[in-house]
Amino acid sequence: MCMINRKRKIGMVKWLLLLAGLVMAGCGKKQEEPVEITLLHGWGSTEPDHVAMRQIYQDFEKQHPEIKLNLVSMPSADDVITKVEDMLTVGEIPDIVFTAGLGRDTIYEFMVENGYAVDLMPYIEADPEFRENLSDSILSYWTDEDNHLYTVSDVLLLAGYWYNEEIFEAAGIHELPSTWQEFIHTCEQIKAWADAGGEEVVPIILDQEHILYLTDTMLYDINPRILEEIKEKEIDICSPEFTQMLKWMKELYQYSDIMDNYTYRDTLKSFNSRQTAIYINGVWANTMIEEKLKVNYAAFPHKSGTGTANISSGAGYILGESKDQRKVAASIEFIKYMLSEPVARQILTQTGQIPSNPKVEITDTGENERLYQAVTRVNNAGNIVETPDNIWSLADKTIYGESVRLYLKEEISLQEFAKRME
Repeated sequence: MCMINRKRKIGMVKWLLLLAGLVMAGCGKKQEEPVEITLLHGWGSTEPDHVAMRQIYQDFEKQHPEIKLNLVSMPSADDVITKVEDMLTVGEIPDIVFTAGLGRDTIYEFMVENGYAVDLMPYIEADPEFRENLSDSILSYWTDEDNHLYTVSDVLLLAGYWYNEEIFEAAGIHELPSTWQEFIHTCEQIKAWADAGGEEVVPIILDQEHILYLTDTMLYDINPRILEEIKEKEIDICSPEFTQMLKWMKELYQYSDIMDNYTYRDTLKSFNSRQTAIYINGVWANTMIEEKLKVNYAAFPHKSGTGTANISSGAGYILGESKDQRKVAASIEFIKYMLSEPVARQILTQTGQIPSNPKVEITDTGENERLYQAVTRVNNAGNIVETPDNIWSLADKTIYGESVRLYLKEEISLQEFAKRME
């Protein structure tokens, strides 16, 4: 009996020693904490597409529970640029920034030139799926001569102009303008119809964004080389090309409203209220245009008759070079997530933006016919130019937008205009 109890005690001691060993081993192997990264972005308003994008960001953690993603949500991309500039001034490097096409000559250049941006190319070359989800337009525009790539975007920018079909029909416009003179005449017809019928409708509002798109596409029609000169900050307002473009702009000004402080939201509100016949913006604006409006999309005019559209990839996500390999690796996973096919389809269906992932195409499914028609019109244009943010520096864009409005209102001369641009 005593022998049996002794054996039981020995067995119990062995079991306790084994349990203690397991506990000690568990304590020795401490579980790694989730890596924490922060994303600064401009999807911070209450608009449906902003809400949808924030949810897409938040869903990243479901696929990657080992990564904690903190969102710093700003009201707009402009606010993001300002915030990042302030951070960089005091030596803070953000983990991820989404610039929404802005910041090419400000935070993008600064971070690249000072070694603050992660070169994405090694990660792309090491991962075939990563490469397959990247648009060729991103690689061709943003890869530098040393094969470095410091930004990618999850969307492409496709732009022409929206127009109210009912207003066009009422004004007797049955064919879209194929040249700039026809475009100006179209605005003249709309104004004549509105004046005759007492309609509170203007053909087009010349805010800064409208002016930049019109400037670039008009100049492209006259001489494409001028756009390359603008990129190099060689802007000669008194050149024959700018003189001709400003002549067209002055003719157009007779049939338009000119607004100094309008944002795209203000111009959109006017279009949705049927107070404006033409609204210049990307195809993505489809989700913000009232469903009850009978609208369609068009490419800008070109002397060839085949039209001009803006298609490009703007600056997008920039990853900060923090020297913390876990943070950088986590940020790379986030970029792969945003470019993945499932997320690209979410971006398309929930926000109306055009994904940069080449595997996701806009098809005539009947679910969003208006968007499909808009994309088709842009893709069928015979001439393609970059969007203004890929052509103009921030400083030149701001000064030009202010100056051209003063010039059209005859508050400054052409020579004073040129002086301001110096």
